Amino acid sequence: MFYYTILLAVLFICSIGSTTYAFAPLSSNHVGSNSINNRPIIEHISSYTPITHQTSSTTSTTCLQMALLDDAMKTRLDGIRRSYQALTERLADPDVIGDSNLLRQVMKDRSQSEEVVLVYDDYCRLDEELEGAQELFQDAGDDAEMREMARSEMKEIEVQLEELEAKIKILLLPKDPNDDRNCMLEIRAGTGGSEANLFAGDLLDVYRKFMSNEGYSVKMMDSSAGDDGGYKNVVLEVKGDSVYSKLKWEAGVHRVQRVPATETQGRVHTSTATVAIMVSNSICLVCLICSYHLQSLLTL
Repeated sequence: MFYYTILLAVLFICSIGSTTYAFAPLSSNHVGSNSINNRPIIEHISSYTPITHQTSSTTSTTCLQMALLDDAMKTRLDGIRRSYQALTERLADPDVIGDSNLLRQVMKDRSQSEEVVLVYDDYCRLDEELEGAQELFQDAGDDAEMREMARSEMKEIEVQLEELEAKIKILLLPKDPNDDRNCMLEIRAGTGGSEANLFAGDLLDVYRKFMSNEGYSVKMMDSSAGDDGGYKNVVLEVKGDSVYSKLKWEAGVHRVQRVPATETQGRVHTSTATVAIMVSNSICLVCLICSYHLQSLLTL
């Protein structure tokens, strides 16, 4: 009986110790505790604080970094600017001034690179201003107002640099070899009857006004007038500086919804007209096909 009592006491003490041992780690390291004053939770979160700060710092740095033009692009742009400056100097050369054809060619070559050079000059100027704002930000030290002013200026400049960079990339895209050529413009009335003829005439007036403002030379090659006004079909020959580059986007079907002058009951009509833009002095595709077949027959 005595031994039995001692055995029960030992088991009781061991059970208390094991229970204390089992709950002690949970009370100190359990992350899921809802206690507000639980220090281990704060320590657990603070142990991940450097990672959180590192991520936010990286994100902030990435947002402030500019996707600047790479060295290869800058080298190419510097070469274009040097060529532009050389062509500008040639305009003052007496030999060039005395030769009208050479002068026209030099002016044409210079105008092709003028826009990209001007945009690149603006880009370089803003890039220098950005470097100055960055130096001001670093030299501000603990002056919060000065640092905030520099940071605001940096953000504004970076937005402008991004816009100029996108514009430069577009300007450096390969040009259509036909952009500098003259073209033939045809306007043909589509569906809509007499209203379509009137619409074709309105389009002709719009294009003529645009060509006049651009200084283009316009010659009517063929026309067919409508019964109630306007045109069933009209063909223009347009000559000038980079005519095709500006008019080629007008090709396609144009539509108008309006109450025409020929309508007596005020109903809205939908009419269409087609515009075709063709490069002048271009070789007919049918001729190329016939020449190909003729050559094939001769080789048999």
